[in-house]
Amino acid sequence: MTTPIRKQYLELKRRHPGAILFFRLGDFYETFDDDAELVARELDIVLTSKPMGKGIRVPLAGVPYHSIDGHVAKLVKRGHRVAICEQMADPASVKGIVPREVVRTVTAGTVTSEAALSAETPNELAALVERGGERGLALADVTTGEVRVAAGEAATAELARAAPAELLVEEAGAGLGG
Repeated sequence: MTTPIRKQYLELKRRHPGAILFFRLGDFYETFDDDAELVARELDIVLTSKPMGKGIRVPLAGVPYHSIDGHVAKLVKRGHRVAICEQMADPASVKGIVPREVVRTVTAGTVTSEAALSAETPNELAALVERGGERGLALADVTTGEVRVAAGEAATAELARAAPAELLVEEAGAGLGG
């Protein structure tokens, strides 16, 4: 039998596949299972375990809440996507399990932490779409709010010049409509 907190964690993790989930528990952000093993290795921190039900222990690696930005920056610089899960109520005022939600997902193109950015280089997120042989590009820098768009051959040239931190492309067959 698993604990209610474990069930809550697993549901949030299911909703954010491919992201390392930092799960707020009091004064710490904790990672579990494969995420914990990866975080311990990447950040060179202790990997331990935590009981999560009768006869169930899961790998755990955690960091203090006040140092999360630096740790997230390191993980993003190494190519990982990170989901930050916060407690949505004061634990002292809640009977039962504290409600939690993922409040942000950080990727190479959406990072805003000074620890992960360079003043000399823009940190752009690019989205590229192709339709009927035509290409469209949008570039956004979330730290400055600057947005640029280009179409056709200009999109190809702009993409080569920009070297964005992250490039979003449509999955084959997903279709954006139109």
